[in-house]
Amino acid sequence: MSGFADYQPDVDRQSADATITVRPAELADLEACAGLIVSRTGGSVEARTHRLMADLREPERYAAVACAGDEVIGYGGVIHHEVSPGDPPDMAPTGYYLVGLIVAPDWRRHGIGELLTADRMRWTAERADSIYYFANLANGATLDLHHSLGFTEVTRDFTFPGDPLQPGTGVLLRADLTTGQ
Repeated sequence: MSGFADYQPDVDRQSADATITVRPAELADLEACAGLIVSRTGGSVEARTHRLMADLREPERYAAVACAGDEVIGYGGVIHHEVSPGDPPDMAPTGYYLVGLIVAPDWRRHGIGELLTADRMRWTAERADSIYYFANLANGATLDLHHSLGFTEVTRDFTFPGDPLQPGTGVLLRADLTTGQ
């Protein structure tokens, strides 16, 4: 298990039969979000729900959900990372980072990841001129999505606190959020 969806670039995007809404996550959404996260990463839904609750209280973090009716079918977050004086020289730069994009398996290839990412970029654009994202080099689906939204490669030689990527397997990307772009 790779931890991310199989990439099928030649499969056409499906149209969603339901109206999809993207909005800021609310307390009532967190258990569903935790379930999506745990389905990909493992762990406890209860523990993940508690971590998401803390995120909702943090003003430098944002969580967005995609819903089909009342059902949460996607999740993505934004965090703010600060470089500290004791960090290694290859530490990823200070800034806002997209994290945790997950779409329920039955809803993949419907453009939901793009909707969630655009919403998180909009939120960040109200606070900063750029945004970062890092991913596994083997995750072609997310890399293509982010490239289509203006992300370009910064480096493959970086560290990030808590990042599970093994050295040499990740890429750090950045997008400008200025209005002229």
